[in-house]
Amino acid sequence: MPEQLSGNGDADADPGGHVEVVGSHNTGGSHRSGLFNAGQLRSERARPWLNVPNLLTGLRLLLIPVILGLLIVGSHVASWWAFATFVFAALTDTVDGWVARRWHGVTRWGQLADPIADKLLIIGTLSALAALNRLPWWAVIVIAFREVGVTLLRVRLIEHHEAVMPASRWGKAKTLSQVIAVALFLLPAVAEMIRVTALYIAVGLTVVSGIDYAFRAGRLVRDEESDDEPSQ
Repeated sequence: MPEQLSGNGDADADPGGHVEVVGSHNTGGSHRSGLFNAGQLRSERARPWLNVPNLLTGLRLLLIPVILGLLIVGSHVASWWAFATFVFAALTDTVDGWVARRWHGVTRWGQLADPIADKLLIIGTLSALAALNRLPWWAVIVIAFREVGVTLLRVRLIEHHEAVMPASRWGKAKTLSQVIAVALFLLPAVAEMIRVTALYIAVGLTVVSGIDYAFRAGRLVRDEESDDEPSQ
């Protein structure tokens, strides 16, 4: 019996664990642990895309330009509003995952839009802060490079191997550290040392989680190729 797909999006981009699969999956006689088949994603097409998790994902996308606008205003009050809006947007990521798991509201649109919204929220806010000289551009580039690279790798796994890997602990820690770091840079009157320390931790976990994902993807492909080899 195939495993049940849980969540609305990419768990690697979500501390709520949108796509967390427990156990193993048997496909064509091969034994794969910790991944689900893309055919399960395609089976979700019949479900209505307009549901609460997807509305929360859409709201998160709409809040990104609001945060950027508040940062451009630059007043003390606007900074507090930017912080509050970002925290609210980040919380919707956890809430839509919980709702999707609770009510089985998984859709193809959600699977695509949710991780994109997560990455745009983080990278967009970091880029705005860097443009305002509040944090270094190199940190934005490292984080953006990792997120784009992992996204392309994930798409390749789906298209060529019909498999999606669930989030690792490194991926969830990465996302949480990024949210904390961005929130600290948005929050007024925070010691610069605390902000910089949080940023370095976020960048470090971003790199480590990217390497971890690449190694796990490589192992998945090798295992699949060995399963496909004819027995002697």
